[in-house]
Amino acid sequence: MAARISSLEKSATRAREKPESKPSVSNSDAESNAYAHSTSMSEGLRENVVVQKGSSTQYFNEIMLSTMIEGQDMKAVLTPPNTGPLQPQIISPFNAHGILSSPSLSIVPSTLHPPQELAVKLWKIYVDNVESCVGLKFLHLPTDDIKIYSTINDPATASLENLALCYAVYFASATSMDDTEAAAILREDKNTAMLRFKVGLEQALAHGDFLDRPTITGLCAFAIYLSAVRIHNRGKGIWILNGLAIRIAQSLGLHRNGEKLGLSPFESEIRRRIWWHLLCREWRSGEDYGLENINNFLLMADVSLPINIEDTDLYPEMQRLPAPRNGWTAISFSLICIDFAQCMQKLGVISASSSASSPPSENSRAQLVKECKERVDRWLRHCNPVLPPQRLALYISSFLLRKLDFVSRMQWILLRCDGESADFVSEENLVEALEILESRVYETDGLLKQFSWVRKAFPQYHVTMYVLWHLSVKPEGPNIERAWTTTKTMFSPEIWDETTMGFGSKSAVLTALRAKAVSAREKLQRMSTGKLNGPGSLVGENLSSQAEDQTTSSVLAGTNTGEIDLEGGMEEWPDWEALVENFQFNSSDVF
Repeated sequence: MAARISSLEKSATRAREKPESKPSVSNSDAESNAYAHSTSMSEGLRENVVVQKGSSTQYFNEIMLSTMIEGQDMKAVLTPPNTGPLQPQIISPFNAHGILSSPSLSIVPSTLHPPQELAVKLWKIYVDNVESCVGLKFLHLPTDDIKIYSTINDPATASLENLALCYAVYFASATSMDDTEAAAILREDKNTAMLRFKVGLEQALAHGDFLDRPTITGLCAFAIYLSAVRIHNRGKGIWILNGLAIRIAQSLGLHRNGEKLGLSPFESEIRRRIWWHLLCREWRSGEDYGLENINNFLLMADVSLPINIEDTDLYPEMQRLPAPRNGWTAISFSLICIDFAQCMQKLGVISASSSASSPPSENSRAQLVKECKERVDRWLRHCNPVLPPQRLALYISSFLLRKLDFVSRMQWILLRCDGESADFVSEENLVEALEILESRVYETDGLLKQFSWVRKAFPQYHVTMYVLWHLSVKPEGPNIERAWTTTKTMFSPEIWDETTMGFGSKSAVLTALRAKAVSAREKLQRMSTGKLNGPGSLVGENLSSQAEDQTTSSVLAGTNTGEIDLEGGMEEWPDWEALVENFQFNSSDVF
């Protein structure tokens, strides 16, 4: 054991001393696979990676993921060998394609509308479970209430944009319900109902020629749908559609203050709510898909922030906007989410402009985080934790503050390049990462049960990735069993099930990292006992359970990674130093 630890220490020392090397690609590999970096550490901190398999190309520029892909085993996850039969591709029934569909003459959108009694229930569920959380506040309930109920009253004569809004609301409401509640309310299979609402939305937009003749109401329907469908499909197509939504918003002039365009105060306020919501959703792409946003909309947008007022303070005929309220309102949580997004974008700009010769100071990072915390704390003073929506805002805001501080601090340690990188894999950092992952308490807090769907909407890829790599390179320590228990929860069916696993590069990399961690744990046990007792003996992991085996094998099969070598020695893995040298705080991180 002592010899093994000594070997690891020497490996880490060599990694710090040796110059950066780039992975080589043989001529034979180049015919079907390509792997390239557009920048090196000497040119800047931001790495760009292109992985090709035949005519398929995947691009990554989010630092944590792209650096992991540098390792040949991670590359194999995304570009499996050509030998052997290909596994069937996993396709979500909730795919992104339908938004771009042509109108079907055989489908009249209004005929897909649910019965009135069910539609009323779904609208009320939306208001309680969706409208008040995750920064999804851009509807104006007094006026949209009329649109919804008018459509429910007579779907056949309703406008196509109002039908689209209703179908998006119904889809989001069904998404927010657990299976038991959905069965009691929908009186049919949940997925069947949701697919009907999905087709209704798509056909309402198609019949209304939404792409060429977009409307604000249609855009609201589109935004609601994109926020809900990510629970069922985390594929890159959802991110691409969010970019489409931003383009549609620009075509409607939402990227400009409405007052300067001669619009009424009411219209201007509603438009800025939608615009900021779309921007905040855009910044999740770095964590979800390894695609760091290179636009500076959040810092340069020529649009004022929404005003902290209640919906009842707004009405279409008003001549001027009221003064912001001092207390908590239905829009306050959205304003907090915007503040987080702006702070994370500022940190991302600083880190992207840094270099080994000109690293950012810890004081600059700490000051930005401190200022963000002070602003958020001022909002949270008005929260009443007895009221579920405000309790949720209090909880998520506290969670995001801890995550913001942790991940950005890890980045700054590496950016300073002063020999402190070895501190990255420490027990203190592992404990903090575990506390962040363990703090999600929807299941144990009865007042937050209605928001438990949010947990699945925002899986914690970055913090989970840190814990898995820690388990891979440092498989023993006082918190290892706790770490295994936590990661098992993150891979539980409630978060990682057959509808989401296998979609996107993060799923493949996380699964491979998890397999590496298991391999390291088994090797450590073999060295200490002289034999490998089998995965079932690994306390906390319980890989022998059928559900665990199915989850791991299904994800690997979905990415055609059956050839990946999980038995290679630890010396053959990507060095931790090489992995984290460019670790970048994800400026898109929400929840």
